[in-house]
Amino acid sequence: MTTNKKEYIRKGKCIWCLKSKPEVGFYTKPHTIPKKLNSHNIGFDICDSCNNFFGSDNKLDKVTYSVDKVLKEFFNVHKFLLTNKKDSNSWKKFKSQFFNYYHTSKTLKLNIDYRRNATYANQLTRKFKRGIYNIFLQEYHRNTENGLDNKFDRIREFVRHDSGELPLYYLKSSDGVRITEDLELSHELPFNDYGLEILDKYGFYHLSMTGLNFYVEATAKAKLNFDYLIKDSKYQIGTGFVFRELIELKKLNEIDFTLRNWN
Repeated sequence: MTTNKKEYIRKGKCIWCLKSKPEVGFYTKPHTIPKKLNSHNIGFDICDSCNNFFGSDNKLDKVTYSVDKVLKEFFNVHKFLLTNKKDSNSWKKFKSQFFNYYHTSKTLKLNIDYRRNATYANQLTRKFKRGIYNIFLQEYHRNTENGLDNKFDRIREFVRHDSGELPLYYLKSSDGVRITEDLELSHELPFNDYGLEILDKYGFYHLSMTGLNFYVEATAKAKLNFDYLIKDSKYQIGTGFVFRELIELKKLNEIDFTLRNWN
């Protein structure tokens, strides 16, 4: 029996579970970055099961929200604050499962159990980190078709199987400053020749979304090239006008998603 249903494949092997046809199917449209983050990029070689995994909540997890949902909720509130005038009408359009806005007191509050529960906070941060690494590998494969390389096995274990640990480094912004891409355009990660050369030589990738900047340890080479990370981050910080320091992200509240440090 044949089907005319579109398949999203190039290599025919899933970049996450490494399973191939016919053991798995590739019929679900794989957004390399969650669609609700204003991205319309469609990838390939992400099987239906893995695609569903990243977008589905799991009631058995300490943090029941999916990897994609954790990522989009925090980036979306940040994008909304950067791009919309805040008045009693604009906030009527604001919808979030994680945040509540109280217009009278002009306060934005996180409505999930975070600060009082250290275990929950750690797991929430971990899911966010997995989300960042998820979009890195999917966008890398969309651009290069080389996401099946075994140098990304650590990312597969961390993101798909929630095993092991990978650090995420964050460039903390100076108070009141964001330099960002056009937030109305579809977002994508750039993989130009220079970026690919840095990734291949040093193992790091500099990822920017809505004015928030991160470094991922894309390959094991990064462990041997920490001096590159320090050097490049110092270059990015410069006089300190845009960025003020590089940190390894341990808690999500280290990122100023809600612009609380702005006047």
